[in-house]
Amino acid sequence: MTENKKWPIRFYTAMDSIYIACNYCKHRNADGISCKAFPKRIPKELMLRGEHITPYPGDNGIRFEPIEKDIGF
Repeated sequence: MTENKKWPIRFYTAMDSIYIACNYCKHRNADGISCKAFPKRIPKELMLRGEHITPYPGDNGIRFEPIEKDIGF
């Protein structure tokens, strides 16, 4: 008989320690895997290079722009 094991609500992977600029870009879509530049899926190679301020094939001229947060002042 096998036990039913539950994953924790949040578990950490190696990706959690890698800076991904896309996480801080205003063009990223809510699905977390696409953006205005790449509406189907952000290329893995682009996410892992750590920046998108220089051209990348297929980005249609849309590059990283930081999310502007209202800090409530």
